[in-house]
Amino acid sequence: MELPLSQLWYNKRGRALLAHREIEIKLEVASASRASGRLRALGATLQSRRRFEDNFLLDSGRRLRRRKAVLRVRENGDRAILTYKGKGTVVRGAKVRSEIETEVSDSRALIAILKRLGFTKRFRYQKYRTTFRHNALVITLDETPIGTYLEIEGAHAPLQRFAGRLGYNRGQFISKTYHELFLLYRRANHLRARDMVFGIKT
Repeated sequence: MELPLSQLWYNKRGRALLAHREIEIKLEVASASRASGRLRALGATLQSRRRFEDNFLLDSGRRLRRRKAVLRVRENGDRAILTYKGKGTVVRGAKVRSEIETEVSDSRALIAILKRLGFTKRFRYQKYRTTFRHNALVITLDETPIGTYLEIEGAHAPLQRFAGRLGYNRGQFISKTYHELFLLYRRANHLRARDMVFGIKT
């Protein structure tokens, strides 16, 4: 998402540190190819081709979990992103929370440093992500081990209008995180797996 200059900071090496309020919903879709075609038909343009992502949520004891905050390291091709997300609230069906993220050069080294500081991996989840844009909206098509989802991020009004054009109403908006969705899936399918990775079996 494009940010006002007041929300775009830089570290000492000139690398962008993004801080903004995240407003997003998830929508469950039956087919990645049909969803992709529908997005293009509605005027969305491809921003990033399909690529594999590996995500790690970390915590120090249960400190972040008690605050309902998230610290995540994401490996995405040749990029790695460190993200902090604050406690979320649901407003008009969308999850709203603060988010700060920055790009790092070595995710494994970062995780090792965080481990020395008392953080451990709490949850791992994988997906294939394709990213589209429609005006100011960022739309990601996520193929996960437990299903396929669209995530739409942007301001409330255009987000809800675009979801409506896709054929969804507010009652179908999903505000849960992938961790929360996986816990529901694991319970429904009697899984012992702790992580949402490709190859899990029902």
